[in-house]
Amino acid sequence: MGEAMKGVTKAMGQMNRQMNLPSLQKIMQEFEMQNEKMELTSEVMGDAIDDALEGDEEEEETEELVSQVLDEIGITINSELVNAPSSAVAATADKNKAPQAEATGNDGGGIDSDLQARLDNLRKM
Repeated sequence: MGEAMKGVTKAMGQMNRQMNLPSLQKIMQEFEMQNEKMELTSEVMGDAIDDALEGDEEEEETEELVSQVLDEIGITINSELVNAPSSAVAATADKNKAPQAEATGNDGGGIDSDLQARLDNLRKM
């Protein structure tokens, strides 16, 4: 055990002689300064991007302009959406829906005629 400790101590002494501690300390200080500078720069850039993309006022202005144009040409989307039929369209679609053919493999011609009937129903719409 004493022999191992002696070897470790000798190796640590050699490493200390090879390492230039003042140089390492100077490099670490420069790294810290550059790191702080980068953080400040990224914070400033982030704030600038946030300010540029904020645009709440522009969005409101755009909505007002679109509403004004739609009013000028006589379109009122909200009133048309309220008056639009919803259940009548679904009921009509259910009535016009053609029954789907099941492929059993026994009746090859029946599938073609069913598909043709469905295609004809679609063309009538």
